[in-house]
Amino acid sequence: MPTVKEKKDLVKRLWPTARKTKVFRTDVFQVLLDMAGKRQRCMYCEDSRGTDVEHFWPQAPYPERVFEWLNLLLACSGCQRAKGDRFPLDDECRPLLIDPTAEDPWDYLYFAPQTGFLTPRFEAATGGECSKGRHTLDLLGPLNHEAVIEGRQAVWRRLQRAVEGFLEASDQACARTSESEAFDEMRRKIMETDDYGLAQWSFVGQGQEEEPFCSLKHNHPHLFNELRQVVR
Repeated sequence: MPTVKEKKDLVKRLWPTARKTKVFRTDVFQVLLDMAGKRQRCMYCEDSRGTDVEHFWPQAPYPERVFEWLNLLLACSGCQRAKGDRFPLDDECRPLLIDPTAEDPWDYLYFAPQTGFLTPRFEAATGGECSKGRHTLDLLGPLNHEAVIEGRQAVWRRLQRAVEGFLEASDQACARTSESEAFDEMRRKIMETDDYGLAQWSFVGQGQEEEPFCSLKHNHPHLFNELRQVVR
């Protein structure tokens, strides 16, 4: 049975070579690019383009997980540098970093539309902030970098305008387009704008209580629910 040091030394030799193989480029890296969508964004910040394969469980402390498919993410260099080998665990040895492939970030984070900042969600059970949300923000500084904040706010405004446009069209007695056509147009704009996971926050998470999303929910509940299914 190899020791931990022997495992680490083996991974240190094998991983750089594996990354250069054709199989890795086509069957691993390309699949991760496809999973990340047409913009191929980092699976952590969703702002910068993903440039390399990241290990959710870091390879130095956890060499046995280096070649596990479910441990591989597409990430940008900024998030990779910020995270490094840091990987805090709770008392039951569960990660305190949000896994973007298995968890909904909005279960742990709150988006403040007025500022664009992400903050940990409040936990009523403990009377404090969510531990996983706080550790994730502490580890991944780029999540609240100025450029990312500005991008997040721009997306939020576009989502608002898309919904406001539909509400305005649906309120006009002599609208040029039917409600169905106006809804299709709103849905198209929302899907084109769906960066940073904010469409999901707006229709599934706490954002549905913000305007104009709460008005859409109140006045057109069947259409709102249809959008919820689309953005999940």
